[in-house]
Amino acid sequence: MRRILFSIGSLTVYSYGFMVAMAVLLGLIWVGKAVKKKRLGTYDNVVDITVWLFIGGLIGARIFYIIVEFPYYFQNPAAVFRLTDGGLSFFGMLFGAYVLGLWYMKKAKLPTWKIADVIAVYLPLGYALARVGCLLNGCCYGVPSDLPWAFAIPTVDNLPRHPTQIYAILISLITFVIIWLLRNHRHFPGFLFWLYVLLYTVGRFIVEAFRESQILAFGWLRFTQFFCLLVIIAVGIYLCYRLKNETKTQNHVATDITS
Repeated sequence: MRRILFSIGSLTVYSYGFMVAMAVLLGLIWVGKAVKKKRLGTYDNVVDITVWLFIGGLIGARIFYIIVEFPYYFQNPAAVFRLTDGGLSFFGMLFGAYVLGLWYMKKAKLPTWKIADVIAVYLPLGYALARVGCLLNGCCYGVPSDLPWAFAIPTVDNLPRHPTQIYAILISLITFVIIWLLRNHRHFPGFLFWLYVLLYTVGRFIVEAFRESQILAFGWLRFTQFFCLLVIIAVGIYLCYRLKNETKTQNHVATDITS
């Protein structure tokens, strides 16, 4: 663990914040190049989108995390403002970024869902970097385990635990490969974005089974896993519906051409 990367005088650079900042910066560069190449907007548009996504994502991530971990923050209200300790929900980040990002792109009259597809290609890499920050920070750790790759979190105890941060990183990299291979798809605008949400949620459901959490929804099912199931069902139905209608439309067009 290395919670503090380095210090310069009174300036302290924390590993978690640094990795999140790196994810945002690299995302800005990658998405900017892709949007410009596809002629979906200008680099200035991408900078503006990034600002709104960051603001919406940060607010949404913190609020959602506080809601999920409400018993802890109720007992420790001052911890609400300690962002250096981690405590950001990716689900909340997605929702907050979605709301403000959608608002800005509609206002700027940009091709919202085509740009969302471009962003979805690089989201898994940004998420993986953020989880590297979690690993260095010593947060989002797993339950005790005797597996050979388990290791202790010094800030918690000396018990070997599931490296859930590494699980999340590996799943996110697999997700990136899948999305990357499908980046030139011919499906409806927004397909890659919703596919990413589906794949992320499935991966998160798996990781949560090994992650330390005291909040249970039903029996062994954790609250986050229950929420994941709802998202998986909703997004899965939506994707099936859109793809089925897309196939019907293509069949009708083919029939009209041959008739």
